[in-house]
Amino acid sequence: MLPNLADRHYVLIEPASPRGGPDERTLVRGDIVVFRRPGPPHDMYVKRIVGLPGEEVRMESGRVYLDGRLLEEWYSTIPPVPGRRDSGEWWNGPDEYVLLGDNRKDSQDSRAFGPVGRSLIAGRVWFRYWPPGTWGRIPCNKGLT
Repeated sequence: MLPNLADRHYVLIEPASPRGGPDERTLVRGDIVVFRRPGPPHDMYVKRIVGLPGEEVRMESGRVYLDGRLLEEWYSTIPPVPGRRDSGEWWNGPDEYVLLGDNRKDSQDSRAFGPVGRSLIAGRVWFRYWPPGTWGRIPCNKGLT
């Protein structure tokens, strides 16, 4: 998740229920989430929500298109190496999200394992508390559409 989160940064998450209860804030594009990788190995990952349920997500030459429209990504990303997993297309089901790392050059994300079901998302990252010099709120969606 470089440049926004690095290995060995410790974060707090706001839990997410598998179905999304009435008092739970909706997961939105731009949120950073912790989730269990679909399929083996079932490791925990931290990635950003790019595609929402019911959307067609296409990545072409490192740029993301949602239902045919270019997504302006406000957060700083490290673009992928041209020709290496910088293209793909996904159709999200009613409870699926496309999750991508901010470091697109070196990220195991939906480009490798496809959309992620809501039931695999543990929660939304909202605060970094380690290392001490980097503590603070994690900026999330900032009105991404």
